[in-house]
Amino acid sequence: MTILNIGTEAFNSTEVAEKVQADISFLLSRIALLQEQQNPNPIVLQTYQDMLESRQAVLDWLLQDPASYEQQAVRTSH
Repeated sequence: MTILNIGTEAFNSTEVAEKVQADISFLLSRIALLQEQQNPNPIVLQTYQDMLESRQAVLDWLLQDPASYEQQAVRTSH
């Protein structure tokens, strides 16, 4: 992983990925509990699902190989 610079602060992307993974686990458990209810609130369920999708996209981005960005940059600059 790499160092993420957000504003003037630097973060280890591994630590950020671990936090995002914890968020994903929490959201999955909440969604499962909601779906077990007889009449789950569709707005709350959709909100959790949207949050889950967002966190998964962030995790995918964090786990990408930085070298692949460099290779793409070289290919597109020609």
